Amino acid sequence: MSKFPSLQNVLNATQKTIFRFPLETITIICGTIFAILLIEDEFKDSQEFLVKGVLSSSLCLVLFLSVSLFFFDSKKNNLFRFLTSMALGSLVVAFVFNFKKEITEVEIQQFLVLNIALHLLVSFAGFLPKKYSQDEFWEFNKQLFLRILTSGLYSAVLYIGLALAITAVENLFNVEITDKIYGYLFVIIAGIFNTIFFLNGVPDTNNNENLLKLSYPNGLKNFTQYVLLPLISLYLVILICYETKILVTLSLPVGWVSYLVLVFAIFGILSFLLVHPIAAEKGNLWMRTFNRWFYYLMVPLLGLLFWAILYRIHLYGFTHERYYVLLLSISLTIVVAYFLIQKQPKIIFIPISLCIAGLLSIVGPQSADSISRNSQLSRFEIYMQKTEKVKLSFEQEKDLSSIVDFLEKNYGVETLLPYTKDKLTLLLKKDKTPESSEIMKALGFQYRYQYDRNERNKNDNEFYYNLYENEQQRIENIHGYDIAFSIGKNENLDCDKCININNKSYSIMSSKKEYGIELKINQDIIPLPIVDFVNENPAFDQNKNQKIVQKIESPKYTVLMTYLTVNGKKEGMKKTLNQYRIKVMIRIKE
Repeated sequence: MSKFPSLQNVLNATQKTIFRFPLETITIICGTIFAILLIEDEFKDSQEFLVKGVLSSSLCLVLFLSVSLFFFDSKKNNLFRFLTSMALGSLVVAFVFNFKKEITEVEIQQFLVLNIALHLLVSFAGFLPKKYSQDEFWEFNKQLFLRILTSGLYSAVLYIGLALAITAVENLFNVEITDKIYGYLFVIIAGIFNTIFFLNGVPDTNNNENLLKLSYPNGLKNFTQYVLLPLISLYLVILICYETKILVTLSLPVGWVSYLVLVFAIFGILSFLLVHPIAAEKGNLWMRTFNRWFYYLMVPLLGLLFWAILYRIHLYGFTHERYYVLLLSISLTIVVAYFLIQKQPKIIFIPISLCIAGLLSIVGPQSADSISRNSQLSRFEIYMQKTEKVKLSFEQEKDLSSIVDFLEKNYGVETLLPYTKDKLTLLLKKDKTPESSEIMKALGFQYRYQYDRNERNKNDNEFYYNLYENEQQRIENIHGYDIAFSIGKNENLDCDKCININNKSYSIMSSKKEYGIELKINQDIIPLPIVDFVNENPAFDQNKNQKIVQKIESPKYTVLMTYLTVNGKKEGMKKTLNQYRIKVMIRIKE
């Protein structure tokens, strides 16, 4: 008959965990205190410090655990272990506190990558100073993973139970309890209880009396065999069919296919690791076949992955997202090559290679930040040199808008100054942190927000036309026309005797019709067949900054329409207009 653990046993287990992981315990207590202070409104002035304190604590916790596991197996004294932890921890703290006051998306990305790299380090740190055993390595990480799930479940149940108890006391006894108590409860359970419970179950990789013995759960086998592997097989069929389509049609792969290949590769490797201990056993034909052919099947998909991401980088340069897609592509290629070449490959190679790749991507000239910044600055410089000779097209201006967006948001407007020849000096005197649209305007361009819309439209069966016109530099000859105005699809014009020409008053009204717009000048009605004109003119599909005009004659008036923007849906050869804006000029005939 099972017994509940006594309080003394719980205290003994907690004490043993604290003595085993003293620095980790101090770190989680500090992180929990920082989080509690963040909940308090009184510490708004210290918010930056507290946020960075929480981030530093979370990274140092994983780092200290990795160092502890390494030194447990190396059998060196604790002083050397603590000094190493403090030295490496100070680098992590300096890294986090170097973030900007308002932490950017790029800095959040760097934090997440470092966090993932350090978690990968935990998986193999304890096996670096000892003779490697495949079974022990697999069993250690299995126990670690199950302990994470167990501690998460216990913590969730404990939080929900205590939160409901507080709510019951508050409502039954009319006790006023601040809502912040739920926040305090969450961070204490998540920070202290959850972590101590997890650390208590971290396996000992250097215990000769209690060696790690491989134990494969039937539930994991069933999950992998009947859920994970069929899903992986489905992804594989889709990707191979898509690759066949590309080869037959000689078409370029769409951008997001690289993410699909990465998802397949990640879950495929996870499946490979999960079934590895039992793949060679009799009766597991499907698993054995998967293990044997998985890396061979990855080869053509890696080709597709490189094709997709390198084409995007060629067109638009590096960003952090494209950098990491390329980095994962290279890492996967190395892993695939290793498992195809080695007769007895070690699965520890996978987390080690991914950890090294992640650490190399964070700082240095080869990092995601450095390469992405230099790539986009180089493209910005090319555009600045180009504008001295030629006028940018609409497509080029969209691309330049995306570059300015990226650089301004992640590095500030100051990074553009060396390439702009004092064009931004006046703007910076008025505003130290201008928006991208203001920067583009100061450079003499129009900001194009939806710079990637054309690409989406190709995938969504939409069309989009926009005439590039720089309002600051536009010069037009309107000789011979008497009235000018602009009109849109859902804008009815109602101008009652609002203009006088040669001592005669004119009223101009418009109304939406199925064919386009009905224009009424005084008592004369002039149909403007916009829908048929757009459907018959292929120039609206190309969006090459080509000026498109439509001329309509009536007995008393000549109407010249210049299309500014048109967008809508395409179904076969038929276009359905969602929005349009047209500049209209009218000549009154004598």
